Parts: sequence; C-alpha cells; structure tokens
Amino acid sequence: MNQITTRYITEGNACYEQYVISDPVAKTELVITPERGGMITGFTLDGDEYIWTRRPNFSECNRPRFGVPVLFPNCGGPDGGVHMFDGKAYPMENHGLADLCAWDVESVGPDGVTLVLESTPLTKFLYPFDFTLLVTYNLVGNKATISLTVINEGGTDMPFSFGYHPYFMASKLENVDFDIHCATCSESAKGEQPAAPEKITLTRKEGADNTIRLLTGVQFPMTFTDSGNGHKVTVDADETFDNGVLWQQDAENFVCMEPWNGWANSVNEDGRHEVLEPDEAMTSEWSITIEKV
Repeated sequence: MNQITTRYITEGNACYEQYVISDPVAKTELVITPERGGMITGFTLDGDEYIWTRRPNFSECNRPRFGVPVLFPNCGGPDGGVHMFDGKAYPMENHGLADLCAWDVESVGPDGVTLVLESTPLTKFLYPFDFTLLVTYNLVGNKATISLTVINEGGTDMPFSFGYHPYFMASKLENVDFDIHCATCSESAKGEQPAAPEKITLTRKEGADNTIRLLTGVQFPMTFTDSGNGHKVTVDADETFDNGVLWQQDAENFVCMEPWNGWANSVNEDGRHEVLEPDEAMTSEWSITIEKV
C-alpha cells in the first residue's frame, strides 16, 4: 500500500514543502513540490533517480527547466510571443504560465495528491479567462499516474492547449534508444511536417547546442532505454494527447520525452486547440513507468 508523507527541503534561500508518495514493495518514490510549479521533482526506483534537476534553477524565480513542468494554456511558444483573444494581444511565454505558479494542495488520500491552481488578476493579465486546474499525482508500483482537469469558471468559451515537459536522467545522448511510432517527425513546428522515419532518433548537429524532434500522430506509449545507466522510461497517454517532443540541450545529462495536446501557436489557430464552454470541464490522463534493464 502506498504511503504519503511530507518533508521540507532547502534550496538556495528558499524552503519548499514536498509530498512524497512511496511504494515500499516496488521500492519507488514519487516527489511533488507544489510551490515549484505544482510538478513532479523526483521519481526513484530502488534509490536511483530518473528525474533530472537543474540547479540553481530549482530555487530561482524563472521558468523551471527540470522536473516535470505542466504546460498550460499553451505548448511551445505563440507567434510573436502573444495570444490573440477578441482582437487583443496578450503576452505569453513559451509553454504558458502554470509552471511559473505556486499550486495549492487540494487533497491528500488514497487516490494520491491533488493540487489546484486558480486564475488570479495576474494570470488574467496574460490569459483573460477564469479557470481552475486540478492535477492529481499517484503511484502504482513503478508507474506514476498524472491526471489534469481543466475547468472553465468564466462566462465565455475558453481556448487552451496543455502538455508536459518531463526531464529524464540520461547518461549520454548517444546511449539513448527510442521506441516511438508517429505520423510525422521534424525539427520545426512550421510548414509541412515530413513523414516520420521508421526509426526515431535524436542526434546532435555539429555546432548546435540542442537537438529537437517534433512528433505528430503519436501512437502512445513512447519509450526509451539508456544503455549507459540502465534506465527504461515509458510515457503513455490517453486520447487527449496526439503530439510529442524529444529534446536535449547543451550536452546535459537529460533527455525530454514530452506528451503534448497542443502545438506551437495552436491556441491562435482555429481547430488546433481545445475549447471549453462556461462551466465545462475536461480531464486528461498520462503516466510514467520506470524500469531497470
């Protein structure tokens, strides 16, 4: 049976409360830090960490580029850094605003830890809609489950996209082998997307500081194995997710394998995002399974 405990850690000049869901039989531990974007900041199997953390970014006020950030109300960056609603431009950063906010704890129990984020005057300066987000984290053996419920609390239709940006530990990029099936695969979100090759790879171009693959029509699950550290990671997702991203930067010891509902600039484009009517809600679910090979 799972156990849920709390602990406090100090990073930089800040102290954070963390919720730890553990499965003693499976020897797994899932760590959630509500104040730091309401996200997963650790997932271990027999003491071996599978989630990558960038320091001192953990304790900085800028965007978290580690852990498992929640992307809302957009994935990627809108054209010109703005969303257009009713003819007015609203500034929006890459991947939205949810990962920049401190979330509150809604409940803790047998179903896991549920966090809540509600719109404020500050969020409405960036995204002029009244919303509630509920994210629930749970652990079953070596599988972490994540569900997100988006609620339109306002009186007008609410457009949005969502996704996640998990950073997984990796020994070296050349040690990582992907098992992914999708319709298209490219290095740019713009223009016609080329058909995916039979084998998806993530290789660094000479002189580049990062490498990316943008995937559409993903047939979940997506899996990678790392021959260097013996990690196997599987990302599965329900039908609300159709896209994926692979990304790695600056030869750091991580690789991102991301489930996306949206696409760069999709909130600005008709038919490419979700729309909730007033008082309507939508729930999505996905999971991370970690193994040793």
